[in-house]
Amino acid sequence: MKQSRAAIRYAKAVFSLANESNISSNVYKDMLFYIDFSKSDSSFSAMLANSVINLKAKQDIILSLNTQTCDLSKDLIGLLIKNKRLSIFVDVANSYKSLYEQSNNMTKAIVITALPITEDIKQSALNKINYISNKTVAIHNIIDKNILGGFILRYEGKEYNASLSNKLQKIKKELT
Repeated sequence: MKQSRAAIRYAKAVFSLANESNISSNVYKDMLFYIDFSKSDSSFSAMLANSVINLKAKQDIILSLNTQTCDLSKDLIGLLIKNKRLSIFVDVANSYKSLYEQSNNMTKAIVITALPITEDIKQSALNKINYISNKTVAIHNIIDKNILGGFILRYEGKEYNASLSNKLQKIKKELT
């Protein structure tokens, strides 16, 4: 997802202030909340972009969604409103999330399976990834019935495909 230059600039400024105040993890939690909320409720992004809704009402709505919002996040929302840039709030949150994760050596691995993975399998995958990387890894499980069985692991631009459908495709190629 490509963010605007303005969103990246706001995120960098907030990230810098958060680091100076030692509250970067609090702001990170706030940004994750708003990112997740915008994904689960499409009317949130529409509300941010709606020019008919009063700016004070928008601010009240945003802050009422998360009563635990830290002061720096509240200041960011106020600044975006003042500068008439509230429509890029979710982009700013995504940019902040990227900066925070990069700064804290965090990354994500995607495991695609036919069924939800168990905690044991998740831990086993984390152990394998931690063996080859020194980053903090979060595993995201995607369910895809088309792979029939096994798994596909995507991590840092690499893919390991141990799915049953992939093995069947290889056998099919050998037979033809």
